[in-house]
Amino acid sequence: MKLCTGWIALAYLAHAQDFDRTVKPLLEQRCVRCHSGDKAAAGFDMTGAAGFARVLKPGDPDASKLYQHLVAGKMPMGGPRFEAADLVAVANWIRSGAAQTSKLAAPKKAYWAFQPPVKSANGKSIDDFLLAKLREKNLVFSPRASDRDLIRRLHFALTGLPPKDDDYKYTYAETVDRLLGSSAYGERWGRHWLDVVRFGESDGGEHNFERFHAWRYRDYVIDALNADKPYNQFIREQLTGDLVAPNDPQMVAATGFLVAGPWDSVSAELNKDAAMKKTARMDELDDMVTTTFHTFQALTVNCARCHDHKFDPIPTKEYYQLTSVFGGVGFGTRQVVTPEDRKRYDAEVKPFNAELAKVQKAIDEIELPVKARLLREKMIAYDRARAAEKFRLPLTPVFSRNRFAPVNAKHLRLAVQGHQGKLARIDTLELQPAGITLSNWTAPTSASVDKPVYINFDNAAARSIDAIEWATDRTNDRNDGQIRVYALEASDDGAAWRTIAVSLDHISVNEIDMPSVSDSEVLAALSKELQDRRAALHKDRAEWRKKIDAIVPPAMVYAAKPHAIEPAHLLERGSVSKTKEEVFPGALAALGHRNGLFGLDGKADDASRRIALADWITDTRNPLTARVIVNRVWYFHFGNGIVNTPSDFGLMGDRPSHQELLDWLAVSFMENGWSLKWLHKQIVSSKAYQQSSAMNDKAFAVDAGNRLLWRMPLKRMDAETLRDTILSATASLNSARGGPSFLLQKKGDRGSYIYAALDNDGPEVWKRAVYRFVVRGGERIFMDSFDCPDPSVATPQRSISNTPVQALTLLNNGFVMKQSERLAARLAHEAPTPEARIKRAYQILYGREPSPNELDAGLTFSRQNGMPAYARVLFNTNEFIYTP
Repeated sequence: MKLCTGWIALAYLAHAQDFDRTVKPLLEQRCVRCHSGDKAAAGFDMTGAAGFARVLKPGDPDASKLYQHLVAGKMPMGGPRFEAADLVAVANWIRSGAAQTSKLAAPKKAYWAFQPPVKSANGKSIDDFLLAKLREKNLVFSPRASDRDLIRRLHFALTGLPPKDDDYKYTYAETVDRLLGSSAYGERWGRHWLDVVRFGESDGGEHNFERFHAWRYRDYVIDALNADKPYNQFIREQLTGDLVAPNDPQMVAATGFLVAGPWDSVSAELNKDAAMKKTARMDELDDMVTTTFHTFQALTVNCARCHDHKFDPIPTKEYYQLTSVFGGVGFGTRQVVTPEDRKRYDAEVKPFNAELAKVQKAIDEIELPVKARLLREKMIAYDRARAAEKFRLPLTPVFSRNRFAPVNAKHLRLAVQGHQGKLARIDTLELQPAGITLSNWTAPTSASVDKPVYINFDNAAARSIDAIEWATDRTNDRNDGQIRVYALEASDDGAAWRTIAVSLDHISVNEIDMPSVSDSEVLAALSKELQDRRAALHKDRAEWRKKIDAIVPPAMVYAAKPHAIEPAHLLERGSVSKTKEEVFPGALAALGHRNGLFGLDGKADDASRRIALADWITDTRNPLTARVIVNRVWYFHFGNGIVNTPSDFGLMGDRPSHQELLDWLAVSFMENGWSLKWLHKQIVSSKAYQQSSAMNDKAFAVDAGNRLLWRMPLKRMDAETLRDTILSATASLNSARGGPSFLLQKKGDRGSYIYAALDNDGPEVWKRAVYRFVVRGGERIFMDSFDCPDPSVATPQRSISNTPVQALTLLNNGFVMKQSERLAARLAHEAPTPEARIKRAYQILYGREPSPNELDAGLTFSRQNGMPAYARVLFNTNEFIYTP
């Protein structure tokens, strides 16, 4: 009997261990959240023995309701179903007697950000919630700011521009409505959005190519905000616009969101190493996942690329499920046009293009031979001048030469391993000084590193050679067929070959100042008759191009571009060489509002994947989406967020200073059609927003950081607002909206990746700063001194510095000096006397009259130094660069 009892005890212990190790974790993860506590679903509490007794028949899984519901897929409701191995574990446990050695643990309270927002009944307005917290500290709001300060505050906050003279006559409420209805509103708040998504118009990285058609995303954002497009729709269009309206340029442009960040075009398109190309592709997917989730969900999901997130409940597998969502998206420019419009456009331009081609051919027949001859002469002279240099000149169609130690081999061959065009070509070639030559050669097949094309040379007399010189096209300098990768090899017996020269001996074209031929040099080399003929042809070419340009072409858009979908795998430590299980499109289970898996497999198309994610993010039950945007808008108005890490609502982010207010606003925001203009109006109409910014020592002692908002923070203008305000003050601001960006920096020549600052000036660059061409890797310009962010990095919160460089910039920068002269000219035009000009300057810049002391100081300074210098002084004042 004792022996029997011992075996029973051992069997019980084994099955109990199976329960603790396999079954218990499954039930706690998948079931306890709904089936526990006073409000347990169906009255079934799994954390107590009595509850289990209702759904289990020990020894018989098929007769147990728990097992029946799991097998049928009825449970867990709204969550991932039990996999086959999980069901086997549960069945074996029930079959063995359903022994339990420990109770299921009730779920921990979910982190605040992962719980659905609830509209508290403790307040009916923003002020109610704020005052409740202030009163806990025996504080109240500061007095209301002056009417003048409030009108200025509204204008800068909602439009990023100063008020004009007539704007001060409107009431506060009228001003709110007027500004929310102005086109400047979208320009102002569009800039905030572009900071968050790190919008730039160059790739960054090694080549840093321009994105000439990326501006359409910027215009989409501005137009969407001005139209008060519902925020949930705004999200959906940025994730799926090209899918729902593939022939609408604006909707395709919306997906510029997905490709707004930097892009390694070299690794993605030029690199031949398979592992590096896979890594580059994973970097692209990571960029899309990171941008999407830090923008819309304020979560750092990218931390789970190499391991489970250390702080937030985001496993690595879910990160790779998200990369699978974007498997059909690539970076690049795409043409947006219907087949009918494409056909119509082609038919219209075809005759003009044919005539243009005839003219261009005639121009080439005159110019190219002269250019090629002059360039070849310069290249030969330059090569001689560099004879002592380690590396040879870059390969060119008109002249390529390599020198090496003398060789006396009987057998020589040129291994062509890479070239321009379909087939490699050689116009002339000579092995020197042996005089072995070749001309008019075309390769029989395409050449590659794996399958080179060989040119064999007979040198039976073993004549010495120490150089090879060749040209692809000496006559016209065309690069079709130009050899890019080669190896010159030698052999004494025709069997064992050694390399004597390779293409790596040549310096890169962007590392040297290569000779070039100017138009004036070409013109000087032509006869008078050819000069006249050339001039007439250039005039004809300009006319044909003008006719072609008059026909509106299909829109070109830098946006999400179709990409072949490849299987997605979980990667060990993020390494593309260590693939594990295949994963399918999905999101995060921790948020709990929907199934983290989308029910799609690896064959799902791009549309199914991205639309599923858009549905998941914009679901009204998503606990983060509304909270995150409400907090972003609050942050830009007050300088502090309710959550002061606007792109991190995770466990390592800030805790809300007023969670009830945040949730009240989030729910109200959704109830009011996801309207951003509604949200702005609620905020700026509050008493909290209309407070004075004056200091209160008592309140400061209690809340130095002003998290309780006992006053309105004083804020310095951001870089773009400062530039636009200066232009507005001088009556120079160009009000033209949208279109291609104007240049303040331009990419250097000959392969440079740095964008040089331009000293250009005039109405075309006096548009609002939001319309400038935003580059990565540019020389410093005026706005950089005032914390204008690097577009390579997402900037949900701009740095705010106070440096001597800023004062020096406002005194000495060329832009400021020119605009100071224009302000002086405006004052001279609008005011007849020195005294009137000082008063007019104060009205324009500050919206008020100068005090007697200010007037006297202005008159004295302007008489001694001139009005332009006085204007620079006014631009440097705190009252000008800080918004009240």
